[in-house]
Amino acid sequence: MNTNLFIWVKSDYHQLPDGRISILYEFLEQWYVLAYPLFQLADRNFNDWWSRGKDFDRAIYGLNFRHNNFMGRNEKVIINTETGFNNKYEFVYQNPYLDRKKTIGLLLNWQYASLKNVPYKTISDTLAYKNSNQFIAEKWTGSIEFRKRFRFYDFQRIEFKYTHANIDKSIAQLNPAYFGQGQLNQNFSQLEYAFSYDYRDFINYPLRGRKLDISVTKYGLYPREKVDFWEISASAAYFFELGNKFFLASQVKAKISRDTYIPYTNQRGFGYANDLVRGYELNVIDGTGFFLWRNTAKFQLFSRTFHIPFIPFKQINQIPIAIYPTVFADVGYVYNPFNDSSKNANKWLLGTGLGFDFVTYYNFVARVGFPVTNGGKTGMVVALGREF
Repeated sequence: MNTNLFIWVKSDYHQLPDGRISILYEFLEQWYVLAYPLFQLADRNFNDWWSRGKDFDRAIYGLNFRHNNFMGRNEKVIINTETGFNNKYEFVYQNPYLDRKKTIGLLLNWQYASLKNVPYKTISDTLAYKNSNQFIAEKWTGSIEFRKRFRFYDFQRIEFKYTHANIDKSIAQLNPAYFGQGQLNQNFSQLEYAFSYDYRDFINYPLRGRKLDISVTKYGLYPREKVDFWEISASAAYFFELGNKFFLASQVKAKISRDTYIPYTNQRGFGYANDLVRGYELNVIDGTGFFLWRNTAKFQLFSRTFHIPFIPFKQINQIPIAIYPTVFADVGYVYNPFNDSSKNANKWLLGTGLGFDFVTYYNFVARVGFPVTNGGKTGMVVALGREF
């Protein structure tokens, strides 16, 4: 299942008269070639978009084409075109097995983006935006990555990436630290080494297993580049079956950076991707390092596959649906040596609450939560994708 080539995998066995065991595996393959319209919000997450007025002018639409089994070897080719609030063009090629032993993989990525709306600064843990009718920032990146599998569940990878970015002078005037020293462009290379141990039953919504990740990244490889710092991050996640359809998931993650000047656009504390304490989804907490401990207890309330007989295509006429009520508790801390206007940096944050996870079609996961924070905030939050 973790190859993402199949919708479901079933197995059965029976004993033969001579004492041998006969094992039968059945696979339902996904559609490998997909082309579908794309619609997404320009903000960091659904909650951020909702709090800014639910404006559909802040939407991005486009076309995504992907071949998930190019040449029949689990190679991936992705072409992504987006327009609307922002423009973005992306090409990805991934070959997991370059050698006959199937241990060395390759990934190539190229991206270009142009923006009319730029978060130029964080004020009181909220992003402040510069709006314009014209494009006021652009960025392109190119990267090459090699991956080596040493054992079945152990992976190591090394990535070289180059970034070129430009901003309008109005952004540098609003925040001279955006690129640093009021600069209007930023060019830098970076090198990352990462180790991953992944022993989970189902990567999109694991219930059993464990995962370990360690990465070391150096930003700015050449003396003339204006970006120069290193970053180390590590995380460990465990997934337990408690019995009677109860499960527990726990993750610990930490990141440290070189204690030096880091341009605003290169800082990442809480508020991006899944690095956050639940209940603080509307906040961006900048810093050079953080600690995060997230815990979720869940119960499998419902799990069933529905068959739709009037749809002739087997890849879409069987819809799995699972529902998990959850209880969660998170603890986090962001270290910010500058501590300019942040209310939540350099202090312990706590978020607890109840929620529901919905797992369905083509590995789609939606989560609804009702958190309470130690800052006294309550409400409802919505998230899509993996928890850890």
